[in-house]
Amino acid sequence: PELTENTIVNRDELFQELSKIREQGYAYNNEESIVGLRSVGVPVVTSDGDVLGGISVSGPANRMKGDWYRKEIPNLLLGAANEIELKSTYG
Repeated sequence: PELTENTIVNRDELFQELSKIREQGYAYNNEESIVGLRSVGVPVVTSDGDVLGGISVSGPANRMKGDWYRKEIPNLLLGAANEIELKSTYG
């Protein structure tokens, strides 16, 4: 169901977005479920590709914008996920 004007409701658009997420390794929620709320999330996976869980950061859209939202947060989350993955494999 469409929760906001940014909710993806078209099947083809959804599969295109999922493909992009798999390729880049992280996902954005740009006010798709709640107006004024943005999120970035990454998976935590084992060396075999099994999903252990995920990490996400959410915040007000007026603070989560620009390079901070599009580049810095994803990079920080990818780094944290990588540390967890390494510790789960070697720790």
